[in-house]
Amino acid sequence: MTIGIEAERANHPAKTGVEHYAKQLILHLAQIDSENNYILYLRTKPEDWFLSLPKNFSVKVIPFPIFWTQLRLSWEMLWYPPDVLFVPASTLPLIHPKSVYTEHDVAWIYYPEVFTFYMRWFHRIFSWLARSGAKKIIAISEATKQDLITHYKVTPEKISVVAHGYEVSNNQLHELSEEVNQKLPEKYILFLSTIQPRKNLVGLIEAFAELKQEHPELPHKLVVVGGAGWKFEESFQAMKAHEDIVVYLGRVKDNERWPIYSKADLFINASFYEGFGMWILEAFECGVPVAVSNISSLPEVGGDAAIYFEPSDRDEIKNSILKVLQNDNLKQELITKGKERLKDFSWEKCARETLQVLTSIQK
Repeated sequence: MTIGIEAERANHPAKTGVEHYAKQLILHLAQIDSENNYILYLRTKPEDWFLSLPKNFSVKVIPFPIFWTQLRLSWEMLWYPPDVLFVPASTLPLIHPKSVYTEHDVAWIYYPEVFTFYMRWFHRIFSWLARSGAKKIIAISEATKQDLITHYKVTPEKISVVAHGYEVSNNQLHELSEEVNQKLPEKYILFLSTIQPRKNLVGLIEAFAELKQEHPELPHKLVVVGGAGWKFEESFQAMKAHEDIVVYLGRVKDNERWPIYSKADLFINASFYEGFGMWILEAFECGVPVAVSNISSLPEVGGDAAIYFEPSDRDEIKNSILKVLQNDNLKQELITKGKERLKDFSWEKCARETLQVLTSIQK
């Protein structure tokens, strides 16, 4: 069988969640599957790692300026279709063979106001086309599956839940640059994510500011790591207004994330909606206790190894921070449970379950 994969996301130089997912899935499919042939479709020149894939993986570069997946890949599918096409995001070419795509989240349903008009239009049109045309949909969490069933009336049989994997890194080998090291306070709690309204960074900053007023003995600051996404102005204004207790590092290099995690006394995220939440697993690996929102997929990922709170309730956010920072026994318990929880997630498992979905639609 020939499996085509839209691999341009895996080729992106600045990888966030979806791009990282696409790359890891390709790498681990290459490790577990020597029987099927793969064609990796790219819009741009491949990164070096593509060149080390086994012989049953071939790369096809087909340049095109805009709407590459929808238009140029459609032309490719019309004339040279694989047996099955897989797209690791919520879109498909307009013309395609039997296809599977991955739905990471449906945040635009819950918080349309935080998306630009173009993004809302894109999701509304192309996600609908993908849902209608796909033989199967991979949801990365039960929460996302339920969203598809509830809001889009997708039949449960069409959806397979395949959680993201996680690959333990040698994070202890990484060091901070002098520039970042100088900015880090001695004691801090950490927020790490792309900055956009649904991440609720403003609510977190305001809750933390109240906590610092009520408990001036707390030496901690809030360190914020992440690039600007969209509609980020209010978040930056909040950081500026509280720059005495908030340290913004911006986007950091991948290898610098690990020591930043490891030095934190708590990882916290008060997001209103998440499709998965990979940063929970990253914090677990680095031995950092985790406190996150009790919404969507986050309890699925964190299990009993995290503290949960209602993201719109400042008192709950404050109490969660205090609960961890003032209780060393709880802190150690969460760290131990986090290390154990990490074992439930692997990219090999993700790749095997994804391959099972891809081969099932060809039968």
